[in-house]
Amino acid sequence: MRLRLLGFSTVQMLARDLTTALAARGWAPDIEQAGFGEVIRPLLQPSGADGGAGPGPDAVVVALDGESLLARDWRRSAEEGFSLIEERLSSLLAALESWADRGGAPVLVNTLASPLAPSAGLLDRVHAGGEAHAIAHVNARLADLARSHGQVVLVDTDRALAEIAPMARLDPKLWFYGRIAWSAPASQALAEGFAEAWEVLKAGPAKVLALDLDNTLWGGTVGEDGISALACGDDFPGNAFKAFQAECLRLRGQGFLLTILSKNEPEAIRAFAEHPGMLLREEDFVAWRIDWSPKPDNIRALAGELDLGLDSFVFLDDSPHEREAMRRLCPEVRVPELPEDPARRPLWLRTLAATWPVRLTAEDAGRSDMVRAEHAARRLKAEAVSYEDYLAGLEQRLALAPMTAATLPRIAQMHARTNQFNLTTRRLGEAELTAMMGQGERYAVLHGRLADKFGDHGIVICAVAEMDAAALSARIESLLMSCRVIGREVEEAFVGALLRHLAGRGIASIHAAYIPTAKNAIVRDFWARVGFSPAGRDGEATLWHWREGENALPGGLHVQVAWSGEAPGAEGGEAA
Repeated sequence: MRLRLLGFSTVQMLARDLTTALAARGWAPDIEQAGFGEVIRPLLQPSGADGGAGPGPDAVVVALDGESLLARDWRRSAEEGFSLIEERLSSLLAALESWADRGGAPVLVNTLASPLAPSAGLLDRVHAGGEAHAIAHVNARLADLARSHGQVVLVDTDRALAEIAPMARLDPKLWFYGRIAWSAPASQALAEGFAEAWEVLKAGPAKVLALDLDNTLWGGTVGEDGISALACGDDFPGNAFKAFQAECLRLRGQGFLLTILSKNEPEAIRAFAEHPGMLLREEDFVAWRIDWSPKPDNIRALAGELDLGLDSFVFLDDSPHEREAMRRLCPEVRVPELPEDPARRPLWLRTLAATWPVRLTAEDAGRSDMVRAEHAARRLKAEAVSYEDYLAGLEQRLALAPMTAATLPRIAQMHARTNQFNLTTRRLGEAELTAMMGQGERYAVLHGRLADKFGDHGIVICAVAEMDAAALSARIESLLMSCRVIGREVEEAFVGALLRHLAGRGIASIHAAYIPTAKNAIVRDFWARVGFSPAGRDGEATLWHWREGENALPGGLHVQVAWSGEAPGAEGGEAA
């Protein structure tokens, strides 16, 4: 990987530690260090090395330290000093925002660590001259930037240095001798924090917790002790297990799917309803395998049922034998070492980087409910007399809308994650999509939110079309859909609505392409299926064309379509 390292102080020692930390995770970094104190200029220049046309960095690390960023002239008033800090901070934030808006590589920025000593005594957190007050202000501004720009990733310095005593984080001699902001142990720990963040960005968080029952979600063995004797509640040691269940609920709210892998009699699931101390309920789990089969076999079955890869799973089990079997037989599954002491597990789960979200959307919060609704739809399909009856029984409603700032993170997330129903595999990021949102005369970025009789599936489909008003033509740059709803006529209904929308803006000719990958063969014939005509090839890409008046308008007979805020069937009347 190519890494650009910037800092207001000397960063050579941090560069060395970053090399070690990244190498331990399988990366061989080529680290380009900016000159001493250079941060603003490298962020404002083009992304190529040294501002040239060559390849830019894969990531940028901006190492911040309070000694440099918060330096004051104590001959000035406290208010004047704080204003100068604010000017310095505003220049940094503007440069970071400029980098992110240009669609540059992810930029990892650390927060400022808590102060080692106050500069305003007991008033340090409230006075304009207080070190803690200034640090809190800087960190809050950084958080605001990261919240609005997905390319900016914050690394919490206090968390990275949590195991180092505060006074051991700074070596005064190193600072006064060479403007090195961190002691050797602190530099190593901060490098680990940056490397950990990079690993999460590249691998992405897992999606599923596969949880054991006995002595993992509760204390005791249900088959031997009985449900009433299980330890889970408000008294020790049951309160530790209850706190662990609370952490599982926290992850569920962040988009994780909870599943069960337990060697037990199937009746063990009743414990969640019958034991008064249980925080989790049966409906919190999207699937389970409670039997006496080997857990590696069962996790493969769960992966197939959820249509997810094994690398999406984190397996948590108190048994070291089960953990080792999972590592050997399913090496793709992430198998961390669950602490032996249940009291240590709730906090430990928060530190598990595999569970850290990169971006949270409304769809993430409701993912478990969406999967349960999908399973209910599958049961309806199995019971239906015909596929037509199944689709009719779903009562599907597709709400269309243009992308907004509120839906931008979900659209970017779909571009980053969708592999199967992805015609061109263009990985448009938040910066590019934001720029498109500001050019409404050139780009149409639409999405569809699906609901049926079983629940709300959230935003499941989106498209980006670039328009040429002078030529009365448009090109579909990307069309993505969640694999959860493939084959339910949603894609046909959405494309039909997209074509009508473009026609309403004066577009008569629409171009599209299919670029094959190892994972998107399922949509190889999609454009033909929705009425487009073949238009030749361009390298690996198959080109397609649709013209108003010449090609049929696609639609889904069993999907009611409306633009957000309108009644079903709007913009076209009947079901699309």
